[in-house]
Amino acid sequence: MAQLTLVKTLARLQEEQKHSEELLLDAFGLEMTRGSVIEIAGGPSTGKTSLAMAVLAQLTASGEICACVDATGSFDPRSAVLAGVELNELLWIRCGGDVEKTFIAADYLVQAKGFGCIWMNLAGLPKDKLKMVPKTYWFRYRTRIKETPTIMLVTTGEHTTGSASHGDFVFEREKTTWSGTGKFKLLRELELRMHSRKGFYGDAFRTRVEMDYSEV
Repeated sequence: MAQLTLVKTLARLQEEQKHSEELLLDAFGLEMTRGSVIEIAGGPSTGKTSLAMAVLAQLTASGEICACVDATGSFDPRSAVLAGVELNELLWIRCGGDVEKTFIAADYLVQAKGFGCIWMNLAGLPKDKLKMVPKTYWFRYRTRIKETPTIMLVTTGEHTTGSASHGDFVFEREKTTWSGTGKFKLLRELELRMHSRKGFYGDAFRTRVEMDYSEV
């Protein structure tokens, strides 16, 4: 709790700064509003993590404190650095696959307020356990981040937040481009199809995500 108290103090300092109300992600063609819950659902290698990294990179680069609630240990700090995330501005909470700890950690963070983004990375959690989580958690998160500078970003394999989310998107992989042969292949490019389950963005749209290994 001592560490969380320190982060809360820093977050309050950040809250005094002025923030733009919208966060624009040009590479994905998405716009996120602060004080909202955004869910991104999709299978493996559909761009969910790339989008989350893009959000964290943009916010931490401007000095905002963000948090990653890592449900199953899938967050990779090295990949985050390559994506432009400033790790000094990121609180990483590892929950060891424990669903209860994951949601309690997120609850503490939304109470602290002032974070630029709270990323709940639920990838890898069993579907049956996620279905047992009371929907009241999501509505509590929604209420507590209202009128704050925080974006709560939820990435998961299947839809979890229900009607509590402000934005609910599905990512699907249409094409994958690799380089190399045999076991030594590198992922070079993903072509993704995205659509909103809540109809805010109209028809489905497509985007291309390119991988850069020049710094590896």
